[in-house]
Amino acid sequence: MPLSPSGHIHGRGLLFIAMVASLSTVVTSQASKYSWVDCQSSAAASPSPPSPSSSSSTNTTFWSNVVALLDALPSSAAPTGFASLSRGNGTDRAFVRGMCRGDTAPASCATYLRDAAQSIRSSCNSSSRRAAIWYDDGSGGRVPAPMFSFVSYADTNTSTAYEDAFRQPFQNIDEFSDIGAWVYFTLMSSLAARAINGSSTPPMFATGEMVYDPNARNGTIYGLVQCTRDRTVTQCDQCLRISVLRLPECCLKHRGGMVLGYNCYVRMEVYPFYELALDGPASTTMASDRQRPGKKGMVVILAVSLPVGVVLGAVTINFLVVFRYKRKRKQKIKLPDNNDSDDDISNIELDQLNLPMLAAATNNFAKDNKLGEGGFGEVFKGILPDGEVIAVKRLSKHSSQGFHELKNELVLIAKLKHRNLVRLIGVCLKEEKLLVYEYMANRSLDTILFHPVKRQQLDWSKRFMIICGIARGLLYLHEESCLRVIHRDLKPSNVLLDADLNPKISDFGLARAFIRDQSRDVTIRPVGTLGYMSPEYAYLGHVSTKSDMFSFGVIVLEMVTGRRINGMTECPDSTPLLSYVWGKWRTGSAIDVVDVSLGARGHYPECEVLNCIEVGLLCVQENPEDRPDASTVVLMLSSPTTSSNGGRQAPSRPAFFFGSDNSTAGGHAPFSSSASIEQTSTAPVVSNNDVTMSEFQPR
Repeated sequence: MPLSPSGHIHGRGLLFIAMVASLSTVVTSQASKYSWVDCQSSAAASPSPPSPSSSSSTNTTFWSNVVALLDALPSSAAPTGFASLSRGNGTDRAFVRGMCRGDTAPASCATYLRDAAQSIRSSCNSSSRRAAIWYDDGSGGRVPAPMFSFVSYADTNTSTAYEDAFRQPFQNIDEFSDIGAWVYFTLMSSLAARAINGSSTPPMFATGEMVYDPNARNGTIYGLVQCTRDRTVTQCDQCLRISVLRLPECCLKHRGGMVLGYNCYVRMEVYPFYELALDGPASTTMASDRQRPGKKGMVVILAVSLPVGVVLGAVTINFLVVFRYKRKRKQKIKLPDNNDSDDDISNIELDQLNLPMLAAATNNFAKDNKLGEGGFGEVFKGILPDGEVIAVKRLSKHSSQGFHELKNELVLIAKLKHRNLVRLIGVCLKEEKLLVYEYMANRSLDTILFHPVKRQQLDWSKRFMIICGIARGLLYLHEESCLRVIHRDLKPSNVLLDADLNPKISDFGLARAFIRDQSRDVTIRPVGTLGYMSPEYAYLGHVSTKSDMFSFGVIVLEMVTGRRINGMTECPDSTPLLSYVWGKWRTGSAIDVVDVSLGARGHYPECEVLNCIEVGLLCVQENPEDRPDASTVVLMLSSPTTSSNGGRQAPSRPAFFFGSDNSTAGGHAPFSSSASIEQTSTAPVVSNNDVTMSEFQPR
C-alpha cells in the first residue's frame, strides 16, 4: 500500500513555515523517493558553536570526523542492530548513531546502514552540524517506503528541543474507515509499554497484532514501535507516547501509517509488514514419525525426566500454596449500609491487609513516614515484608465525613484500572479504616510545580507529558471505563507523580459515578476547591464531565505559567491567573506567560506551548458547551492545528474574568464572572486554599 506524507502537514503549511522560521536551522528534504532526510544548518550547532573566524576550519574537521564515523558505522552496528560512535575533541567532536529496524537480519542491517550513510553524506553538506536519515531501499515499492534503518550525526550526544519535537507522519493513501482511534491507542500503547519494560528483544522494540473485528476482511491490525537504544526508558516512553498520539491524527480512516522521530519510530498497518516469528507462538513439531528410542535412549530419558519431574512437582506444590494464600487474602468486603448507597457496590473483592502488618510497614505510622494530610486523615509511606513500597491512607478517628469519602473512593477505584490512575493495592477495614495504594515517589504535582527549586526538574517536555497523561486519565474516567466517573476535585495536589514523573489521578472521595446514558446531574451542595470549580457547578450545582474539563484547563494554564490559580500575588499587578493569561492571549503576546523557569525562548517548542495555552483557555470557557470533551483534548494536544490557522474554534473570554474586555464575540455569559462567590446567599462549601472541604448529602 503506498504511503504519503499526511495531509495535515500540507494543509497546515503556514504553521510549519512559522516553526521553521523561528528555529532558522531546519532544511528538510527527501534524498530519494524512498527515504526521508532532515538536515540542520550550522546555526543549529550546540552547545557551543565555533567562532566565526574558525568556522570554516572547524566545520571541515568536524565533517571529516563525521565521514570517518559513517564509514565505521555499518560494521559496528550490524551485529546488534544499533551503535553510537564519537570521534574528535572540542567543537570538532562528532557523534553518529545508527539503528536498523528490530526485525532486520545483521547482513541486511549492514547493507542498509552503508547505503543510508552514503545518502546522508550526499544530501547534507559539510555545513550541516546535525542531520538524520530514515532510509529504505525501495524493495517494497512504496513511496515513501517503510523505514529499514536510521542514521544521524550531530555535534553533541544530547537531543535538541527541535529534535525532541520532530515528528514526520506518513499515511497510506488508500482510505479505510473501519478502524477507530481507540484501536490505534489500544494496540500501540500496549506495544509501547512492552518496549520500555526491559523484556523485549532487541531492546526498546516491540511488534504485535490485534483483532478488532473478527468478521471483517481486514479485521486485524499490526503494529511496531522502536526507540534508539541510547535513550533512557523515560525518554523512550515520552517519545512513543507523543508519536502514538500523532498516528490517529494523521492516519485515521486510512489503511495504516507511521510517524518518524529522531528518538523513536511507530508504524501500524492492516497487513503484516514485519517478521511475524518475533512475536509468533513457539514452533511445534509432531513426533509421530520419529523412531522409538532404544535402551540407551530410554536410560537417558529417565535420567533427565526424573529430576525434572521432581522439580516440576515442587514448583506445582509451591504454586498451590501461594495460590491458596492469595485466595485467602482476597475476600469479598461487605461495606456497612448507608443512606447514600443505592447501587450494587456493597461487595468488592480486594486484598485484605491487617492492621499489625500496616503498622509495622509504616513504623507504627511514624511522623517521619508521613506523606500528607487531607480532610479524610493522613497518608503514610510504608514497606511491606516483600519489599513493596506503599502509601497508606488512614481515616481520621475524629472525622465525621472521612468514612463517606473513604467508601466512595474504595468503591470507585476498585473498579477503575488505568495507567494514569493511582492503583489500589489493598484495604483494611477492621479496627481502623485504611486504604493501601502504590507509592508515588515524587508526591503530588503541586509539591514540585510550585516549589521555587524543585520546579527546575519540570522542563517543558516533562510538563507536556504530565498534561497529556492527565488528559488520558480523564478520557478513561469520562468515556472508556465501565462507569462514567466525574472526579469533581481535580487539582495539582490530587495528581501524583511516580519515579519517572508519570501522572496519576488520585483522591476519588468526592467523585460521582453516572450511568452510561447520564450526561449531568444536580447536587444540593457543591463541594470542591475554589478556583478549580466550574461556574455552573459552583453556583448552580450542575455537575458533568465538562466540570472536570474546567479543572483540567486550570491545571494546564498552571503548568504553562508555573503560577497557582489562587496565587494572585504571583501574577503581575495581582491579576488573577485566568484574567492574566486571557489578556496576553487577546493581545497576541501569550508566550509572555510562560514560566521563567523553563528558560528563554528557544528552550521549548513555542507552537506546542501556545497549543497548550489555547487548550487551557478552551477548557475554562464560561459556557460548558464551549468546552471540549476529554477525547477532543487528547487529539488537540497532539495536533499543531490552532484557531489561528482555522483548525478549531477560537477561545472567548474565560470564566471568572476580572477586568475590562471588549472582545467577547462568540462568548457566552450565563454566569456573572465579576461577582465573587461570597456575595451569594447560597454560596457552596468551598475552600480558598488547596484543602478540600466536603459536605455530603443523601443523593
